[in-house]
Amino acid sequence: MKKLLLILGLLLPVALFGQTNVDSLFLQFEECSGSKRAQVADNLIAIFEKEGVYDYPVPKERRAKFDEMLVFLGKGLHDLHAGRFTKAVDLGLLAEKLVPKDSLRWLSSCYELLDVSYFRQGKFDRALEYAHKDYAVGMHLKDDKLCSSALNTMASIHCYTRHLDKALEYINRAVELERAGEDDKTLAIRLGVRSEILLLMDQSDEALASIDEAIDLDSKANRIEKVGIRISQKATIFAHRQQWEECRSACLQALEIFDQTGNVMEQILTLKQLGACEIHLKKYDSAEKHLKRAETLCITAGTPPQLYRIQQHLGTLYEKTNQLDQALDYLKRSMVLSDSLNQERQQNIIAEYQMRFDVQEKERQLEIQQETIQKREIMAVSGLVLALLATIVAISGYNLAKIRKKRNAELAAVNEMKDHFLSLLSHDLKNPVIAQGQLLTHLLAHYDEINDEVKKQHLRALKESGGQLSELLTNLLDWASIETGRYVCNPIRVDLSAVVCKNVQLIQIAAKEKNIRIQSEVPEGCQVFTDHNFLTTILRNLLNNAVKFSYEGGTVEISAVRSMEYTSISIIDHGMGMTEAQKTSVFQSKVILTEGTRSETGTGLGLIVSKTLAQEAHGNLSFQSKEGEGSTFTLTLPTTEEVYKKRLL
Repeated sequence: MKKLLLILGLLLPVALFGQTNVDSLFLQFEECSGSKRAQVADNLIAIFEKEGVYDYPVPKERRAKFDEMLVFLGKGLHDLHAGRFTKAVDLGLLAEKLVPKDSLRWLSSCYELLDVSYFRQGKFDRALEYAHKDYAVGMHLKDDKLCSSALNTMASIHCYTRHLDKALEYINRAVELERAGEDDKTLAIRLGVRSEILLLMDQSDEALASIDEAIDLDSKANRIEKVGIRISQKATIFAHRQQWEECRSACLQALEIFDQTGNVMEQILTLKQLGACEIHLKKYDSAEKHLKRAETLCITAGTPPQLYRIQQHLGTLYEKTNQLDQALDYLKRSMVLSDSLNQERQQNIIAEYQMRFDVQEKERQLEIQQETIQKREIMAVSGLVLALLATIVAISGYNLAKIRKKRNAELAAVNEMKDHFLSLLSHDLKNPVIAQGQLLTHLLAHYDEINDEVKKQHLRALKESGGQLSELLTNLLDWASIETGRYVCNPIRVDLSAVVCKNVQLIQIAAKEKNIRIQSEVPEGCQVFTDHNFLTTILRNLLNNAVKFSYEGGTVEISAVRSMEYTSISIIDHGMGMTEAQKTSVFQSKVILTEGTRSETGTGLGLIVSKTLAQEAHGNLSFQSKEGEGSTFTLTLPTTEEVYKKRLL
């Protein structure tokens, strides 16, 4: 009966249903074999060609293995358009394995399917991996269109992860490639992405000009769905400018287009934007309707990053309408989803530690077995008793020697650190003070002979030198307090946002001198359970370093992620970054002399102090850094008193 239905399904005319059901045909393809499977493949490929799914013409003469690749690729692109991103990834991976080695253009199509699908899932590392592969194929083929597409994806990923300078660099290269060609369609897409990046960089006028050019190109070509996407992007610019009525009008216009075309992802993004806009306009009933619809679409499509933001908006909505039980419910949902998004990033680390643990456990079991065998042999041979005693004595002597060697090494490390501090006192403190005295003497002796501009230069040098000495003395005193046990942790409930705000104000003068913008996204009322002085010292050191090693005109970002047990605050700069050698020395008990982007002096002592204080507060301080791209330092602290006390046990 099943085979009969299958044959009938192959022979039924398409007109019976108006449109061939792709999912049904694909199910038949998976169940068929032989000539029937080839016939279903031909039907599917014909549908995908009619839909314009493929980027390149399909060759007329195809092998069976090539047919399979085209079916998987076509179905993956079909599912991507429908918002089924998990299925799109699975099919893209199957297609990638089946691409013939000499078919680089089809391999590029697989890479593009995978980088976009992974990006929609929020798996940015995998998305970036496939975008770089796609770009390598484009460079090999000397195909500007392929290169532009890959650069566009890389720019989108860096934009989403807030590496905006890098994102703008990639998209500008893509726009240049498109302007050199004759395809206005892809140029409009690149201009749209460029507009998003410029808006995040707080350049709304340039962003608006870029998106208006894109809308004009798509409108002239009658690309209705693309016009909807551009209008949705324009709504985002209006929201940034707090022009809420204009934002709402643009969202409704874009949504009408997406409802007609059935583009699920754009429906989600526009509904989210529309709901947030209507909250500002206090149109709460309409906002709830649109956000609820977006939530349902997100769950169906499987897009956790967007669902997280929609649930945050719903929590805000219910809080403003005094529906506190629902507000609390959505706060919990968004926190659980945030944890799940972070959990995936930790899986590789956990797997690595698990592998190490398994290896160590096997080695330990093997050692136990060997010891058991040795003991049995010793017990069986009474004549080896004396040899055993001699072995024990030798082992004891060896262990004592190891302990003595370890203690000597620790003492040597302490002496080395003291030598470094003496060097700081004798060089980094004495020499600048002497230089300051000489400069002041010179100013006093020749005050009337020196013009005002030179006086200002001398005064700025004195101010900068004094600030560096102040920072060094503060860190030395903090280190001395820790080493002598006078720095005791007295944890209380601390308003994290207030402490961040205060430290940002203190660093603003130094930041303005380098034209650096400090951007804080720490939510108001975010609290942690820690020592107030510890937190202030750590944030002061991290912000000082971020400004010191940022390039002029850069941005320092501060963000916080809060869970029921721990709160993590990250300070991100896009400056010098660290070499591999420098990264291995961070948090080590030695002083490393470094210079900032304007030759500001530094020793790394502040990071040693900060790491120690974080551990004393039952938290942790970690970092990630790449030379030439910047550094991210993350401080993790207990959110509640219960978690802090649990760490004491």
